Amino acid sequence: MSATMSGIEQAIRAAGSQAKLAELLGCSQQNISSWLRRGYVPPKQAVAIEQATGISRSVLVDPKLAALLTAGI
Repeated sequence: MSATMSGIEQAIRAAGSQAKLAELLGCSQQNISSWLRRGYVPPKQAVAIEQATGISRSVLVDPKLAALLTAGI
């Protein structure tokens, strides 16, 4: 996957489409579209997306949150 693609873009590509990702997650395509516009997904959804697509949750969440979570490591 390209380093210039956001995590949600990578997940959409891995699933095949926004609609297919939404089906895998049991949510609406509108949710996926909203996350795509935002550039990241809610933390609660990151785990489910990681399990469904193999895209790491660390690239799916808000980069500020990811930085906070890894700061202590």
